[in-house]
Amino acid sequence: MQAISEADSMKKYDQLVDSAMQLFYKQGFHATGVDQLSKQGDVTKKTLYRYFPTKEALVQAALRRRDEVFMDRMRAKLEARPLSERPAAYVDFIIGWTREPDFHGCAFINAAAEYGESNDGAHVVAAEHKRTIREYLERLCVEAGMAVPQAAAAQLFLIGEGLTVAAQVCGLDEALEQQARVLAGALTARR
Repeated sequence: MQAISEADSMKKYDQLVDSAMQLFYKQGFHATGVDQLSKQGDVTKKTLYRYFPTKEALVQAALRRRDEVFMDRMRAKLEARPLSERPAAYVDFIIGWTREPDFHGCAFINAAAEYGESNDGAHVVAAEHKRTIREYLERLCVEAGMAVPQAAAAQLFLIGEGLTVAAQVCGLDEALEQQARVLAGALTARR
């Protein structure tokens, strides 16, 4: 019997996490079963449980990966802009994300809804993600020289969350997008 190398093991782990997140994001966390997860991950259930002792452990790993990917994308997009434009660019980033063909809302809002208890592992990871976004927005507002960066960051965060939920529930139209941009522009113009 051939031993699995550590690199192969990490590759399989990553493959399982990524394929699970795709299913969770499209179908929901509770609606996605272990049989489907093992099939999509191209492993037996026994192998799946070797990597993740419970489905909830896989859910948390998938959410953590989603956080890394989302935050990396957002940072790359916003930090390509001049410092003074970065806070308002957050709204453009959110609008662009909601227009993507595979947009199914926010995985973290969805997780918090499905795992309603604040001490559920998935709910905790979702709350951490939202806190990370708020802290990042606050840093952008400080770097942009805004007079009250904490308040501006909180308002930008709320605009982004509202856009995300509106896009998922009823879709964004041009009027909503324009109003979000106007609000962000007025907010970030105050220095």
